[in-house]
Amino acid sequence: MIQQLKKEDMKNLEKFYDQTYGSLHILKNNLHIKWQFKKNPFLKKDKTSIIVYKHNNKIISHLGFIPVKLKFFNSIKKGVWHVSFFTLNKFRGKGLGLKLVKFSNKSFDFAMVLSGSEGTENIYHHIGGHTMGNLKRHINILEKEKVEKYLKKKISFQRKITKTEKKYKLKRIKLLNSRYDKFWNDVRERYPITTERTRKYMTWRFLKHPLVDYHFLVLENEKNIIGFSIIRFENKNKKIKAARIVDLIVKKEFEDELISSILDYCKKKCHFVDFFCTGNFYSTALKKFGFFNNRYKNLKIPTVFNPIDTNRRPEINFLYADLLKSTKNDILANENNWYLVKSDSDQDRAY
Repeated sequence: MIQQLKKEDMKNLEKFYDQTYGSLHILKNNLHIKWQFKKNPFLKKDKTSIIVYKHNNKIISHLGFIPVKLKFFNSIKKGVWHVSFFTLNKFRGKGLGLKLVKFSNKSFDFAMVLSGSEGTENIYHHIGGHTMGNLKRHINILEKEKVEKYLKKKISFQRKITKTEKKYKLKRIKLLNSRYDKFWNDVRERYPITTERTRKYMTWRFLKHPLVDYHFLVLENEKNIIGFSIIRFENKNKKIKAARIVDLIVKKEFEDELISSILDYCKKKCHFVDFFCTGNFYSTALKKFGFFNNRYKNLKIPTVFNPIDTNRRPEINFLYADLLKSTKNDILANENNWYLVKSDSDQDRAY
């Protein structure tokens, strides 16, 4: 029997998580569960965005989902991110994952996954979905010797930095107001298909996150916002320290200034900065300030900290399905029509 998780299923769910993920997994953290699956601003009140398959009153398969508003050219679509697929070994091969996905898709226009497994890809292909490929991982090494020490190898390229005169102010904020609304309404046309970054969504996703201390940085021209970036520092490891750019939105003419200001902000706080995104957004400006696409350099710089996991695959792929079959495939297959970043879906988690 497939159903949306009910309050009386919580003890059963804990047993399922113990059996499948173990006691240290983030799904065992109640703060994370409540934030991710109950407090999402696009979720109906009193609902939990987890679907389960029950057999003999026990949970045997599990699917989490994150509803979002999808800015789709000049319209808004109902999007859903699928996360936390798991079926008990004994019940695999019976199509339960496909049934859960189909059940969850009934209320949405687009279904999406970041970092999908081979099994998830198969499910998406069954529902008419596609695999886009991997997000680009742009890396900027701030302290070359520290990174070389961690990698135990010399890095054969030099970091070239373009100098730029700073005209505007970068500052960290803890609250969004109508200035943010105006900025997003002005800039959103730059991104054909992306998350609709409403004030409500951004507050939930970053400013009221219960476990991660995100630095919400805005670039200001007098009293107007002209760009923002969300930074997460992972600097508790003694071996190597990182700054993750997990979101970046900026008016095109201010790209250089924002990226240069981000690097200044990160200096002495970390050894490298990275940024995952689709398409060619900011590629020229990032390269100008010393970023490189690690798809070609293939340095084994870890993507998962807390603790460092060298076995986790470094790539983040993107799967999508047009559930209404309303858009031409060539439009959706164009990577530059999508602007997705690491903080979409569940790819930037506390651990």
